[in-house]
Amino acid sequence: MKKEMALRISLKERIKLYVLASVAPMARVLSDVLEEEISAEKTLRILHVVIAFTALVFTYGHALMSVLFLIWFALTLVDCRRAGLK
Repeated sequence: MKKEMALRISLKERIKLYVLASVAPMARVLSDVLEEEISAEKTLRILHVVIAFTALVFTYGHALMSVLFLIWFALTLVDCRRAGLK
């Protein structure tokens, strides 16, 4: 008699595992460049800052949009500081 065990995980957990697996190579590259261990979660935070900064740069010339993206960028920096990134 063959015994099988099926583990069911929620969609949210599957998405989280997929994203973390996708970010793992980038985390290894960042760890090599910065010469310290960078986790996948910290890599996602760094990527968030890069996206916010890019959006801020591309809104140059539009005052209201620039202010909104500046606030977003500042909040992502604060989030990184709280997470322990320097």
